[in-house]
Amino acid sequence: MRSNKDRASWMKAYRWIAEKIDSGELKMGETLPETFLAEEIGVSRTPVREALRMLEQDGYVKIVPSKGAFVSEISMEDVHEICEIRKLLEPFAALTAAKRIPGGEIAEMSEEWELFAKAAKKKGALDSSSIADSDLKLHFTVAKYATNKRIGEILMNYHVQIKRFQHLSVQSLADIQNSIKQHLAIIECMKRRNPEELRSCLYEHIVNSEGYIIRDYFLHHGSSAQGAKDEI
Repeated sequence: MRSNKDRASWMKAYRWIAEKIDSGELKMGETLPETFLAEEIGVSRTPVREALRMLEQDGYVKIVPSKGAFVSEISMEDVHEICEIRKLLEPFAALTAAKRIPGGEIAEMSEEWELFAKAAKKKGALDSSSIADSDLKLHFTVAKYATNKRIGEILMNYHVQIKRFQHLSVQSLADIQNSIKQHLAIIECMKRRNPEELRSCLYEHIVNSEGYIIRDYFLHHGSSAQGAKDEI
């Protein structure tokens, strides 16, 4: 039976590695040596090994026999397929969620995004990780309050991929500012409780996000990213 200490160690390793992948500090295709990670995180190799196995199950890591663990790749096909699913499900969810999302939750999200907007106008330090997390929160809120609960379950199956996409879609200040503007527009639609308006706004936002990822990651980093993938 795993002790509380063992559980705390592998969870610490899991969170550390996942956060580094989400933030982009650990790049797609990058190797994940157990000894190095153990030293960086401050745990032994055993919890690191267990964390890597769990990260592989969750889609963050790819473990190749005799070669080791690598940060899993996101391909352009992955982006297209996940975004196609989102374009079908999230706008559909909005039709029934628009009048069901509690006003308090809308107000909370509005405050978060207004703070981001103020920071962007001042060209201050913007935490892309916080923006990506707030982005994910908004989208899952729509799914949460849709009458068809299976939509949320389907999207949760792609949680890790969607979360990583959120980080890739805010690669520059211009993209961050555009993302903030789009989210504030979505929140305004929520406040007006207009199902069709919210549906249209969400669809347009997902299309734009897909474009940012393809332009900023695949077209800018394309050849090097594909080369790393081919080596694994």
